[in-house]
Amino acid sequence: MRADRQEQGDGLTAPTIALRAFEERTRALSLESQMVECVDLLQNPALLVDEVLRSVCEVREAKEAGSDVRIVSSERADRTAFFYPSRELFVQGDGCSFTCLATELDFDTGEEREPDPRPVDEGFVRQGRTIDYAAVTCESRPFPVLGFAQRSEEESGYPLLMRALSSLIELVGPRRFDLLDRDVYRGLLGPAPVFDLALVLWDDEEVPDERRPLCELTRDLAELLKRVLSAEAGFPPILNDVVCLRMNQKRFDGRLRFVWRV
Repeated sequence: MRADRQEQGDGLTAPTIALRAFEERTRALSLESQMVECVDLLQNPALLVDEVLRSVCEVREAKEAGSDVRIVSSERADRTAFFYPSRELFVQGDGCSFTCLATELDFDTGEEREPDPRPVDEGFVRQGRTIDYAAVTCESRPFPVLGFAQRSEEESGYPLLMRALSSLIELVGPRRFDLLDRDVYRGLLGPAPVFDLALVLWDDEEVPDERRPLCELTRDLAELLKRVLSAEAGFPPILNDVVCLRMNQKRFDGRLRFVWRV
C-alpha cells in the first residue's frame, strides 16, 4: 500500500513524504481503480492512517534550515482566474462565504527548482504541493480555510482529499505556521492553528456520473479519517472540518455549491 518514495517531477527537490507519494500515485489511477481503493481503505483504515502518521513523523524529523524557508504565492491580480487574492466566494446551501487572502501558495526552502514541463489547465497552476488558496470565512470570528481545487477532467474528490491532507501535514514543518500567520493571515492563526480543508470539484452537465459515487465514498473516508486521527496522539490537532464544494468551471462567478461537510 505504501507508495514509491521518489520525486514525481513537480519541480521541487525536497523529500516527498509518504502521503504525498501516495497521493501522486492515486491521482494517476482510473476512476474505477480509485473507487476500489477507496472502498478498501474504508474497510481497512489502518493502512491510510499509518501513511498519515508516518508522514507527520517525516516532516518533523526532516533536516531543513528553518531560517531559509519563505512563502511564495501568486502575485497576479488576475480577475479571469478562478481564485485570486481578495476574491469573495459565496457558498450556496451552507449559508457562508469567505475571502481569498492568497493563492497558489507554496514554501521555498532555498532548494534549487527545476522547470516543470507539464501543461496546465486554464485557471490553475501545476499539480504538485501548491495550496490553491488560503482564505478566511466572512464571520464575526473569521476561521481559516485552505482550498484545493480540481485541475483537470480526470481528477476526482479522492486524490483531492489526499492532496489536501498532504499539504496540511507539510505545514507541520519548521516555521510554516509562523509564516502563514505573519504573511497571509496577519495574526489570525495564533499559537494553535486549526484549518478547514475545502475540496472544490467541477460541476456541470458533462461530468461523468461515475464521479458522484466516488464523491460520496470520499466523504465517508474523510469522516472515518477525522474520527480516527482525532484519537491519535501522533497527529497534531490542526484539522477542523473537511468541506466539499462544487463550482461551474466554464462560467465561474464566485459562487460555490455546498455538497458535504465532515
